[in-house]
Parts: sequence; structure tokens; C-alpha cells
Amino acid sequence: MSEHEVDLIVARLRDELSPRPVADDAGGGGSPWSARMQAERFWAVTADRPFLSRPGPWGRLRGLLLTPPKLVLRKLMRWYVEPALAQQRDFNSSVLGALDQLNERVDELARRSK
Repeated sequence: MSEHEVDLIVARLRDELSPRPVADDAGGGGSPWSARMQAERFWAVTADRPFLSRPGPWGRLRGLLLTPPKLVLRKLMRWYVEPALAQQRDFNSSVLGALDQLNERVDELARRSK
């Protein structure tokens, strides 16, 4: 293998290992931390979501009529839904922790190779 080929391989590896921008919410390129920030926003899964109604007068009326039964049903179902959501939050937290450890390890290996 020639020295030129080795230089090309090293350049390609450096290019592949260099941090790349991650797509943000708008679909464009963002900072490498934008995906991590989005994951931080959504890791805490919960059953407490806002009640939405459809647009227009009929949608608002329907929303006003259905909100009280939805509140009662939400309280009655919490004992069943909340344990699964707690497990999901634990899993999400573990995945984010593992990603942080992997990121630190990759950064450490990149520093050593320089």
C-alpha cells in the first residue's frame, strides 16, 4: 500500500468520524446537540396531555361536552396506564444515559487518535 493510499484512508476516516450537524425540528441542519435537546424534551412520557378540540363552533362545543367525561376516564385509568409509562420513562432515561456514555467514549477515542 502506498503512502498516498494511506493518507486517503486516514482522511476518509477523519471525515467520517467528524461531528456532523443533526437535522432540527424544521428539517434543516442544526447543532450536533439539537437531537439530544429534543430527546431531553420528550423522554418524560406522561398520560397528562392537553385535551384538544376540532376547529370551528361544532368542534368547540364537542370539546366542551367531552372534556368532563375525559377527565373522569383519565383518573379511572391512571392506575392501569401509569406503570407502563413509568417503565417507558426508565427506559428512555437509560437509553439517554447509554448514548451519553457512548458519546464520551467516542470523543475520548478521537482525542487519543490525534
